[in-house]
Amino acid sequence: MVTSEPDSVRVKAVNNQWIVRVVDGGRLTQQVFDVHAQAEIFAEEERLRLGLPGEPPAEEPVRPLGSERAR
Repeated sequence: MVTSEPDSVRVKAVNNQWIVRVVDGGRLTQQVFDVHAQAEIFAEEERLRLGLPGEPPAEEPVRPLGSERAR
């Protein structure tokens, strides 16, 4: 329970995955996605369900230099 927090929906990048954190009536749930677009769609559906305003998509994390594979 997270009773002190108002209803909210947040999207955050963690370890190459996307976590959607939903607080609904004091209860916290989290869903993990591998694809950013899927996380944003789920988050927007949850915002609509809870009657919350929309939010801009979470930004893609910046990759450290040298993290791309050589081609």
